[in-house]
Amino acid sequence: MLRKVILSILIPTFVLVVLSGCNSGSSESSYSGYLIIDEKQYTWQGDIENNNFTVADKIGEVNKKVDKEVVPKDNFSSNILEVGEEIYTSNEDGRVVIVKREHDGNYDKFTEGDYYKEENNED
Repeated sequence: MLRKVILSILIPTFVLVVLSGCNSGSSESSYSGYLIIDEKQYTWQGDIENNNFTVADKIGEVNKKVDKEVVPKDNFSSNILEVGEEIYTSNEDGRVVIVKREHDGNYDKFTEGDYYKEENNED
């Protein structure tokens, strides 16, 4: 009788521990969107809203897409952008590039490596 009580407590506890361990491993991975241009890494910041940044000159197109978990290394490669999406400079800031997304026609903002770090140091 005591053995059945102990097993009825231990088995559900064991199952709960195993399942919670599996759940944490199966959750969606955390990654950032990257774009490489002239050996500089640009990080995705989201859609451009309220025309904060405007398109200037076209500098190229994405020519290689790597898996989303991979940080790209080649020029004009990305882990979130599709091959052929157009890349532009920004009229407002030389450390910002703008990408026109094919799937929705929106424009996405990418910032050069230390963009926010340098911006915060100017205060």
